[in-house]
Amino acid sequence: MVFLALASAMLHVTIAVFQVMLASGKPWGRYAFGGQHQGVLPRRLRIASVFSCFLLLAFAAVNLQQAGFVSVVAQSHLRAVSWVIAGYAVLGTFMNAISRSRAERLLWTPVCLVLAVLNIRLLFVMPAL
Repeated sequence: MVFLALASAMLHVTIAVFQVMLASGKPWGRYAFGGQHQGVLPRRLRIASVFSCFLLLAFAAVNLQQAGFVSVVAQSHLRAVSWVIAGYAVLGTFMNAISRSRAERLLWTPVCLVLAVLNIRLLFVMPAL
């Protein structure tokens, strides 16, 4: 369980760093938000990247709790929050798979699929409350 949680946390942090880079103006728009912007994202999407970064870091913190390193949510809510994270990863896999941006599909579909598998697997090995 620790390996699964740490692997998921690492991926969440890595994607959060990518979001920070987008928010700071890196011209990687073809890899995000449907790939509609080939260069620097417009201001509203850079702001969305900041929010996405915080959400991803929150998911990583929950993964660290699953690994036993921190406590960020009440233990009684951990399973429900873990379902949300797994669902978000499944949704991300689907959304990236149907993206019009080939670059986005090729990069993020497999990453989100790995996150989905890791987080679904965590649900099955998580001790019952």
